[in-house]
Amino acid sequence: MNERIEAHLEGLLLCAASLPEVVGERLGLDDRDEVFAGAWPLLRSGSPEAAKTVLSAFAVAQGARLYGLRDALGMASPLHTEATLRAALSHGSPAHAAAAALALAMQRRLDPADSRLARLLDDPTPAIAVQAWQALLQVDTAANPIPRPYAAAIGHENPELRAAALEAGIWRGEPWAPTVIRKLAEAGNALGLEWFMAVGDATGAEGLLKALAPQANAGHCKLASRSGHPAAIQNLLEWMSSEDPSVAADAGAGWFRVTGFDVEGERASVPVGPVADEIDREFAPEVRLPDLARARQQWAANGARWLAGARWCRGHDIGVSLSSAAQRTIDLEARWDFGARAALAGARVFPPPPAI
Repeated sequence: MNERIEAHLEGLLLCAASLPEVVGERLGLDDRDEVFAGAWPLLRSGSPEAAKTVLSAFAVAQGARLYGLRDALGMASPLHTEATLRAALSHGSPAHAAAAALALAMQRRLDPADSRLARLLDDPTPAIAVQAWQALLQVDTAANPIPRPYAAAIGHENPELRAAALEAGIWRGEPWAPTVIRKLAEAGNALGLEWFMAVGDATGAEGLLKALAPQANAGHCKLASRSGHPAAIQNLLEWMSSEDPSVAADAGAGWFRVTGFDVEGERASVPVGPVADEIDREFAPEVRLPDLARARQQWAANGARWLAGARWCRGHDIGVSLSSAAQRTIDLEARWDFGARAALAGARVFPPPPAI
């Protein structure tokens, strides 16, 4: 996807002089992606006037339009934008200040001790506070012993705010984070379960996976594959025999994600509900069922090795380190989960995932 965006951008930059006429009208649209598609080429052109055009639109934008401009500014060089973004953070409306904070954070130009950033974390509007926490995720580390209102945010009713604050705490290496994650997971909280599979200790993960074993569903397949624990491989092997084609297919996809072995087999239609009409029945979604015999052969050949590992992704044990081969093979979620575990252990080995 990034390669396609870059190729499209290079084509636009060939006509840099006429860029304002070609993409400028997109800055006034209300679709976040369309606004980004207009602002990004202008900023990448390196023209001070083009940057001024984007910043002028940013100053009056709201909603999705503001987010699209923020995204583009965050990915652009700060050369012609930093001063204006700093002014917006200091003196702009809460919405513009939060957007500016996140853009500056993505540019690595945000001071984690900024006083306005601290106030934005407690903003009563969740959408504003979420951006402040997302900005903090990029710049705050254990080396900055600044108190943050984690408890209030993680206890908030807004799920996006809870998720943003917990992720910021994890990547800052907060010592309370593993305990909070475990308690949330034990209570069946979806956010807690996801993070427990990503960063929880092996003993706890094995116990949880055993508890999930007789309860196969699509969500459990995703949890198991995210953990990469040896017990998860056994769960997925069992779930591939589910009579529900969706569950069996998800288990097969999880098997590939963990072991690196493709077990896709024949196609099957997903059953539709009893009230489905003729069109729904005719165009019922299809899935690829796993080849269970092939998966069992792979388990017989590799099971002992998998059971001796810690966390598997695409056939690589990434529980302790990331080999060069693993880095070329694993997906971004697995890579960032490794980084989150390292941060909790006291070392931020690479930046957290981008917030925009």
